[in-house]
Amino acid sequence: MSSRIANKALIAGLILIFILLVGFMLLQAAKVLVNLNLMSVTGDKVVVAGRLHDYVLKQSYAMKCYMLYHEPAYLEEFRHYASLSRQEIEELQQVVRPARKPLVEEILSRQQKYTEFCEKEIIPLVDQGDIDEAVRASLQSGAVVMIDEMLERIDNLQRMRVADAFAINSQASSYIRQALWWGCCGGLLALSTGLVLGFLVNRRLVLENLIYRLILLNSRNAVIVVRRNGRIHLVNRVAEEIFGCRREAVVGLPFEAVFTGRQQPGEVAFSYPVAAVLAAGEDACSVEKSYVTTGGRHYSLLTDCLQLRDEGGKPHGVMLIIRDITEQKALEEKLQSLAVRDSMTMLYNQSYLKQALEREVARALEQGGRVAFLMMDADNFKDYNDLFGHPAGDELLKKLARLLEKHVRQVDIVGRYGGDEFAVILPGADQAVAVEVGERLRRAIAEYPFPYQELMPGGRITVSAGVACFPDDAASAAELIRHADEAMYNAKRNIKNRVEVWFSAFKGLDADWPGERDLLYNIGGLLAMVNNKDRYTYGHSEMVAHYATALAQAAGLAQEEVKKIRLAAFLHDLGKVDIPEEILNKPGPLSDAEKEVCQCHPVTGADIVRQIKSLEEIVPLIRHHHERYDGQGYPDGLAGEEIPLGARIIALADSFDAMITNRPYRRARTCQEAIEIVKKEAGRQFDPHLAELFVTKCVDVKAIGTGEGTESVQEEPSPPAGQQPS
Repeated sequence: MSSRIANKALIAGLILIFILLVGFMLLQAAKVLVNLNLMSVTGDKVVVAGRLHDYVLKQSYAMKCYMLYHEPAYLEEFRHYASLSRQEIEELQQVVRPARKPLVEEILSRQQKYTEFCEKEIIPLVDQGDIDEAVRASLQSGAVVMIDEMLERIDNLQRMRVADAFAINSQASSYIRQALWWGCCGGLLALSTGLVLGFLVNRRLVLENLIYRLILLNSRNAVIVVRRNGRIHLVNRVAEEIFGCRREAVVGLPFEAVFTGRQQPGEVAFSYPVAAVLAAGEDACSVEKSYVTTGGRHYSLLTDCLQLRDEGGKPHGVMLIIRDITEQKALEEKLQSLAVRDSMTMLYNQSYLKQALEREVARALEQGGRVAFLMMDADNFKDYNDLFGHPAGDELLKKLARLLEKHVRQVDIVGRYGGDEFAVILPGADQAVAVEVGERLRRAIAEYPFPYQELMPGGRITVSAGVACFPDDAASAAELIRHADEAMYNAKRNIKNRVEVWFSAFKGLDADWPGERDLLYNIGGLLAMVNNKDRYTYGHSEMVAHYATALAQAAGLAQEEVKKIRLAAFLHDLGKVDIPEEILNKPGPLSDAEKEVCQCHPVTGADIVRQIKSLEEIVPLIRHHHERYDGQGYPDGLAGEEIPLGARIIALADSFDAMITNRPYRRARTCQEAIEIVKKEAGRQFDPHLAELFVTKCVDVKAIGTGEGTESVQEEPSPPAGQQPS
């Protein structure tokens, strides 16, 4: 015990002496650094004084040149260097020691005096014209005297600073010599201390080696040490438990002979390329391996294979540290699943759907394939929630989710897009396949016995779906989603419970107006602006273009006229871009002022299109599409044949689609009801001949539907004949 205490006291004493010596050396080093810093600062001051000397000379030279040549550039140069000189002197005032401030102030005073002399005496005379040689010589003589006096004082200041620099250099050299001497002494003492400490510590190495071995054998991780020759040197207790092998049986054997990856007697069904790691001489970390025991237990193992090198870098083998991450892996998989799934329906969430769709679109683009996207929305879901409560609504969404999973293809990806909206990604599907899947889902949902469905419109739960396909309908995943959403909205805006395929009238217009593709898409951008304010407008315009084209063809018009009418029908509501959103979507009747605002949209739309020279012919069709056959329309009150034929066709198509579509201020009429109104208004609101053609040749009641199942919206009082809102 006394020997151990004495050793500790000796070690403590040596360490204390070493610390004191190091502290003293650090103090010496600090002094050296301070003096070196002073040397740098003093050197800078010498440079500043030299720079000031240079500025004064350049200032004097510029004034001489100005007196001789009367060039403005020399005057600017004189004032520039005068400013620099004054700035340098003012900075010197801030940093010089108090004893030298009077000298600097005197330099500043003479510099200001010289500058004022030049500004007040010399420059005005030079600016007035030629100067007499005698006057020039007199002025130059006075200026030279001032400059010489100023330079003399600057030189005095510089000599003082040079002397300071020599003194500081001498002091720094002395400190450096002392620091070197103490450094040598400290080095010798450190060497002696190291030898003594090495002797005392060496006896502890055997004990520490034993401790390290115990750590390896008792670690919670499996540890296997393999020598450089590839033979097993050590296997700890955890490795024995995981791999079912005894230490005594495997130590000394080649690693590949024991851990083979096969389930044979004396072998372990776990493999690791130890030989390759030994040959490469580099660590291999965080390698995940699966392992199944003879009893069928599954392990997930995270393995690090670390090089064992001595201090000289010589390799002696490798050490495998194997961590059992089976439970952690299961938890990670569960958390990962929750991160990409909707917590209520357990379908994929919107974020994952977007990522998956982008991947599928990229794959289709690379391989020249297809992908379809289907958006689906539960009809009247808000009413279901309000009537039967949110828990019942949540259960409805869960049942919808299970139905979707059951009736899609195996390769399809189903997710909840948000609220009561669902989406399906259909890899490799074209429009026909996507519609087939959508119809299968729609029928399965319509036929399923949901709770309380008998109390819903039509006595059942239904969905409306929209389909868009890549690359036919969209050039990107985002555009595919937007188009499928628009198609779904078109399905809901009429009779619901249907699968709608996205269609853009621009597809047909491209062929009709081949030279105006960019123009048409710019106009489409304006319509998209309207659509952002009132989603009804874009789909409504497409349907009006469809009906107007059919009616124009039934009327026997030439193909060129049909093309113009189709384009005008698509653009007929372009003027709504100027109508405030709160008026467009107002749920109740409009005031007189609001009606007046709305009735300006034909004129506004016509004015927009009029600016495009190639579309001048369709301007009257847009302006007059709200005129009535009896002359009671707007904006110009035209009647009968005064109204352009194309405008009369668009007016009929516009009113019919408006009648069979749900709007915020009234519910949709059935197709049959709308047809009756068209017949009734023939000769009043509509051209009678066109009305007859439309009813007999352009309307397919079965294709459009009867309107059953439309959502219940409070109906406004019937407006005067011919003034149905559109």
